[in-house]
Parts: sequence; C-alpha cells; structure tokens
Amino acid sequence: MTPADQRKQIFLLIAVDALFGFAVGFSSPSVAPLIVALGVSISFVGQAQTLGRLGVTFLRLPVGVFMDRIGRKPFILLGAFVTLMGFVSYSFATFWLLLGTGMVLVTLDYAIRSMASYASLGDAAQAGNIGRTFSIDLGVTESAATIAPILGGYAATALLAPSNLIFATSAIIILFALFVVIVGYKPGPTTQPQLTAGRPWFSFIRPERRLIPLLTVVALDSAIWSASIPFWALYIFKEMKATQEQLGITLAISAGIPALSGLTLGSKLDKIGRTPFLAASEWCAIGAFVPLLVGSTPEFAYISAVFSGFVYSLWVPAINAYIVDHFGREKFGQTLGTMSLISGIASAGSPALGGWLWDNVSPKAPFLLNLFAAIAVGLIIWFKLEEPTLVQSPETKLD
Repeated sequence: MTPADQRKQIFLLIAVDALFGFAVGFSSPSVAPLIVALGVSISFVGQAQTLGRLGVTFLRLPVGVFMDRIGRKPFILLGAFVTLMGFVSYSFATFWLLLGTGMVLVTLDYAIRSMASYASLGDAAQAGNIGRTFSIDLGVTESAATIAPILGGYAATALLAPSNLIFATSAIIILFALFVVIVGYKPGPTTQPQLTAGRPWFSFIRPERRLIPLLTVVALDSAIWSASIPFWALYIFKEMKATQEQLGITLAISAGIPALSGLTLGSKLDKIGRTPFLAASEWCAIGAFVPLLVGSTPEFAYISAVFSGFVYSLWVPAINAYIVDHFGREKFGQTLGTMSLISGIASAGSPALGGWLWDNVSPKAPFLLNLFAAIAVGLIIWFKLEEPTLVQSPETKLD
C-alpha cells in the first residue's frame, strides 16, 4: 500500500468513526426520556447496561483473534450492522424488550466495530505517525460526540422531534457510514500472526510472558478507576449541589478535552513516547479528584472535568500505539482483546466496592482511594513498563 493510499484509508476510517460518534451522541439526550416514557425500572436499565458491558468484555478477545486472521473490514461491517439494529430497536421501542435490545446492541459497538477500526488505523498508519493517527481519530470522534448531543437535544426540545425520529436519524447516519466502508475502505492484505510452534491456541488462553506487565497495569488501572468514575457525576450533583445546567457544563468540559487534546498532542506522543503519556494519564487523578475533595461548590467540578478529560485523552491513543509498537500490527486484535478480558474481570467488583465506600465510609472515599492508587500505578508504569521499540509487520517492511 502506497503512502497516498494509506492516508486515504486513514481519512476514511476517521470519518467513519466520527459518524458513529455523532450518531450515538445525537440520540443520547432521547434515551432517558424514552426510559421514562416506557416506565421501566432503573434496575432494568442497570441490567441492560451490565449485559452490554459483559458482552464487550467477553467478545473482544474472540473478535480480536478472528479479526487478526481474516481481516478488519468484515468486523467493521458486522459492528456497524449491530449498531444499526440497535438504533432500529430504539426507533420501534414501545415496550421494554426493544429498549433493552437497543441499549445492548449499541454498547456492543465497542467490542466489534470500534476495535476493528482501531486495528485498521494501526495497519494504515506509517511508522513514526502511529500515535498521531490515533490521537487525531480520538479528537475528531470526540468533537463529533460533543456537538451531536447539543443538536440532538435542540431537535428534541425546540423542534419537538419525536424520539423515534431522533433514533431513526441516528440509524440513517450509521447506514451511511456502513455504505462508506463497503464502497471506500480497501485494506491491504491481512498478515497472519506468527504462532508459537507446538501451541497455536494456547496464546489465546495463556498470554506470552512479555504481555504480563501490560496486563497487570491494565488490570490495576481498570479496577481503580471503575470504583469511582461511575459516581463522579452523581457526587458533583448530589454532594456539591450542582444544578443540571452546571452538571451539563461539567460534562461538556470533560468531553471537550479529548476532542481538543486529540487534535493537538498526537505529534508529542510520537516524539516523547508511550509510557510517559500512560503515566501522565494516571497522575491526572490529582487534578481530577483533589478539587472534589477540597472544594464544596460546583465551580471546583469544572477543574475536575478538565483533568478527567485528560485521563481519557492521554490513555487511549497511547495504549493503542503501545500495542502496535510492542506487539505488532498483526496481533493488535488478539492483544487488545486479551487486555479487555483481563480488565473486565479485574474491575467486575469495583463499582460495588465504590458504592460500599460511599455508603459506609464517606462519599469522598472512592475518589480518595482512586487518587492514591492511580499515583501508584503511574509510578509502576514509569519505572516498570518498558517503552516499546517499533515492531513492523512483514507488509510494512516491504512498504
């Protein structure tokens, strides 16, 4: 694949990711009113979300394994179709089953299409620009996801658009993205991952030794952040007495930071390296939680939102670039799938722990725990996680 072809594929993939981000964001303000209108219980909503998260956790590894062998495009198309069916379910939701189906199917995008898209970007990115490519993708997608809820909320309130029309619009956007992938995305040949002689399937169950440090870091990261992040907005609203308008501003800041930093920090990621970004993501816990711990007014939450946005925007492109550099493009799906499985298992009980600390110790306790644990994980990354050297697949060497 020529450099010009690579740039075209990257542009197309980023555009498709942005369409998905816009589609999900556009309909997000209409989900809560639909839940209320159908009269379903909050416990049902929690069960649907839990089912979706479990699907993401356990699907990513088999999807990643097969994706590395038969190519990325089939899974981009499959994930897009699943998401499309999710919005169709929302559009026709007049009872609880279709609502729950929509919630689960839209969530599964993270296990299928989103992961295949990351892998495709890693395949198409040239050596030396991998971090920049992932950062720009994050910035463009988050920009679309930040603007879309504003437009969706305006359409639902000022224009009185019914919820089924809102969801149908998102479905049409996904359908257009599906068409773009079918017609425009032409990936290069799939490079088969090299399997260790004598144990071709054990690598899916027992990860290779050099992956263990990364899996340890990912497991710790997921476990500690999952104990506090589910309660972040609730703490700002309930304990800091924020109005809905102030909470909306806080959430907008948190979403806007990845959009801004993703478009500006990509070149720094390729120059400075992956592990400094990963460590800095953990240390942003200081800015994310200290304002909540010492402040009593909603304005402190705005500071927290800035650093909470950096936690996400520094971590995502760096971890994806780390996988490509350290383990090779041809093993991206399997590696990311293994990481997802381990992080999902490690964090399974974290929300329950955070809730217990809130109720029995203090509402600040989950954030205090996260603060000290994240600083420790950042130190582990800085001193123990090896900075990757570039691993090139055979087809990249030919280019």
